[in-house]
Amino acid sequence: MNLIHITHNPFIVDTTFLINDQAPADGCKLSSYKESRLQLWVEKLFDELSNLFNGDNQFRVVFTGVESDFLDIQEAAQVAIAKGMQVELEWVQTQPTEQRLEQIRTLMTEAREHPRFDQFIEDNDEVRQSIEEAFNRDFDVYVVATMSSGKSTLINAMLGRDLLPAANEATTATIARITDNDQMTEHFSAKRYNRSGQLVGQESDVDLECLKDWNQLGDTKLIDIEGNIVAIREREDVRLVLTDTPGPNNSQDEEHQRTTMSFIQDSKRNPLILYVLNASQLGTNDDRNLLGLVAETMRKGGKQSKDRFIFVINKMDVFDPENGENIPSVLERVNQYLTSNGIHNPLIYPVSANLTRLIRKPSDQHTRKERGEFVAMADMFNEEPSMNMLQYMPITSRVHRSLQDKRYSELLLSSGLPAVEAMVDEYIDKYNFPHRLKRAYDAMNRAIEVGLNEAELIEQLQQDERTLAHLNEEIMGLQQRQEKGFDAAAYKDKIEREGKALPRETELELVELESVMGPIIKKLGARFTQKDATVNTAETRVLEAEELLQFNHKKLVNLYEAVFSSSQAIIRDDLHAEYKRYITEIFQNAETLTLPILEGIMKAASNISFNLSVKQDDIQQKRVVIGTREVSDSTWWNPFSWGSTKTVRDYSNEDQVDLEKLWNERVTKIETEFSRLVADARNEIEVGKNRLIEQYVAFMTREFDLKFAELLASLSTKITDRDAREYAIAEAKELHAWIDNFKAKLDSTLAI
Repeated sequence: MNLIHITHNPFIVDTTFLINDQAPADGCKLSSYKESRLQLWVEKLFDELSNLFNGDNQFRVVFTGVESDFLDIQEAAQVAIAKGMQVELEWVQTQPTEQRLEQIRTLMTEAREHPRFDQFIEDNDEVRQSIEEAFNRDFDVYVVATMSSGKSTLINAMLGRDLLPAANEATTATIARITDNDQMTEHFSAKRYNRSGQLVGQESDVDLECLKDWNQLGDTKLIDIEGNIVAIREREDVRLVLTDTPGPNNSQDEEHQRTTMSFIQDSKRNPLILYVLNASQLGTNDDRNLLGLVAETMRKGGKQSKDRFIFVINKMDVFDPENGENIPSVLERVNQYLTSNGIHNPLIYPVSANLTRLIRKPSDQHTRKERGEFVAMADMFNEEPSMNMLQYMPITSRVHRSLQDKRYSELLLSSGLPAVEAMVDEYIDKYNFPHRLKRAYDAMNRAIEVGLNEAELIEQLQQDERTLAHLNEEIMGLQQRQEKGFDAAAYKDKIEREGKALPRETELELVELESVMGPIIKKLGARFTQKDATVNTAETRVLEAEELLQFNHKKLVNLYEAVFSSSQAIIRDDLHAEYKRYITEIFQNAETLTLPILEGIMKAASNISFNLSVKQDDIQQKRVVIGTREVSDSTWWNPFSWGSTKTVRDYSNEDQVDLEKLWNERVTKIETEFSRLVADARNEIEVGKNRLIEQYVAFMTREFDLKFAELLASLSTKITDRDAREYAIAEAKELHAWIDNFKAKLDSTLAI
């Protein structure tokens, strides 16, 4: 057999391949995977190996890495075996990610206890924010569903009590966010926020009736709930935040609809999405639009983009095998439905959330109706082997072990929902932990870099008196050049005269987005060529077109927000480069840069932190997302008000409608509204760019001059005062040794 050794480090994203104990050639496809996350290439691995060995499909694969990655290798191997390949697998275990995160947390405590190193963290906003984000325990799971899917029932089942109001129609536009707190075993607390973000209601022991009342209040935007989500174990490093999103077909709050879509489109944070479908009612327009968005998002990424969408097929209890309703056939219909919407090989999890809910709800709290439902469902799920939902689920051996460890009853396992809950845990281990670990490592390394630069700079003062005297002259020259300062006025004039174009990457993204709607509008127009359509046909076509256009409008707003955010990061990096160029200019007239200390001073100046960062407040300020600007007879968030009601009345006494004329009268307005969105989005990205430039200029005219002068003055003092210099050198050597030891321990947390 062909022997394949694979060592994958998910933290630094590095892979080593050995093919029969030899490294693959540079042109080999496997070599291109070296710096890619395993989930981006694992599904192609065995096909690539087959090509490499010209169809010799016998492989022994020895994988060294974390368990979650090995399970993906195992899954790919099973697919390969089904194609006729012979595959043997061996796993060389490494330390679990959760333990590594705990180690890095301990190191963080150690770093904070060192006064000098703690200062490097505190003085750099970017480092401090990165560390805070890395150790933020909150992990988001968004529950998305269209009407009548039993979404509230499913969440209540996970909570272990009836807390969220259940309704068969989309009656609320409120977002409910539930934060897990295992210490709150007896009650849930809740806060109500209005559309201005103000706290307007609070309950220390909230119940179903209170939440019903809050939901019906028109000014309620968010209900923040905290309590024990019994289905999920709260770990020291992870706290689940379960968000109940308004349905996309909810017409009460356009902003909330767009927010729900943004959760799906968020391929940067990759939150987990539980997409709940009604097993007995597939195929609504709302599902089709939203599933199209899911399919598009899944296509853009690798395995993680697929893994983060879990399709929960609810209400499986409505089917009865005794009446000839075959469960595998039902699930095949669901699979075909999702495939027809562009979602291939979906992760489908059939459940009866109502059965799970009733099992977890104390029996003495069951209503008469619930007692009858529970007895009927328990009988059916216990007596019919085909009603065990677990057998139909694509769960890993790790999830199987997790479910066994929980010692659930057979009936609870058969309901299916516990397996979905275990999948949430697996997603955290596979993706969330490695991502957070690397973020924490990078932030700590940045602080180490600053600390080492400072220590090395002081150590370099260990020179003879003659060299120090020459160095002091150079520092005086630097001070004189620096005192000329950053000519803010000249820089602003230059920007105004020459302009500072948007980054090329941003421009390309904008051009791509500007071309999105043309084909969609053209395709819609093809449905309006009939000159003698019935009124019912006209109404249906108009309604479908309006829904599609509004959906795409919200989708584009979210995409423009993503471009805004990415453009801010690119512009910030460009200004960092501008900053370093300016520092280089200060040093370029130095007589010599062969003195290591001069290079050290330049590096120290480069590390003076100006923290231009993309803040959430900046993103929320964009005018493309504001509420109710009137445009003709439509609002900003409803630019496609075709006046369909008027159209129906105009033709109500006629048998036919000229669809072509109807479309031609409205298509210009539609195109104008999308053009307006493009123009406003471009304008806001320009505004954001200018805001960052203003922040940069302000930093250079205030803080940099002050901090650089302090650096040079401090060095001059140490050069001329022997005692101060000797004390500083001794202190720097001690700091250097401490940092070297600390860095070795930090590096070990990422080693495979």
